[in-house]
Amino acid sequence: MKKTDIAVAFTVIVLLSTGGFIFRQELWNFIDSMRVGRPEAVIRFGKTLDPSGRAVMDPTTSFQLNENVVWVVHFNNRVHAKELVVALFEVTGGGTEIPLGKNKMTVEPTDEGVYNLAPAQVFWALSPKDPDATRHTYRVKYLKDRVVAQGDFIINLSAKSP
Repeated sequence: MKKTDIAVAFTVIVLLSTGGFIFRQELWNFIDSMRVGRPEAVIRFGKTLDPSGRAVMDPTTSFQLNENVVWVVHFNNRVHAKELVVALFEVTGGGTEIPLGKNKMTVEPTDEGVYNLAPAQVFWALSPKDPDATRHTYRVKYLKDRVVAQGDFIINLSAKSP
């Protein structure tokens, strides 16, 4: 091996180790964001909110078109952000996510949870038009720099729908 090859290899090793040290936190954040099963928050769906607005009553993930869809997001260790993005998708039978909308929301970094309430008809109206549809499956995602919470719910056209 030539001296220049050794010098180049040594320089690369030094740069990589120095860069690894300097960008260590970013590297750990990236690795942490890829871990499965460590959500920062849990979404609970239901039909009504309790008086405090911090919990759902009548918990369910299946709704009729004439009902309200309510959810509360409980953060395991506070939000730790000033802003979240809420994204809504329709999930096809094959598991494909069709984006229906997203919205930024301001939160307090010390918040332990957030809630949402909307008539099921609002979600149904956002779905691609299909006159034969008897049900739609929706996915809600809360994002900071990654998905921090995710949950699915179903809206049935009528009580006789599967």
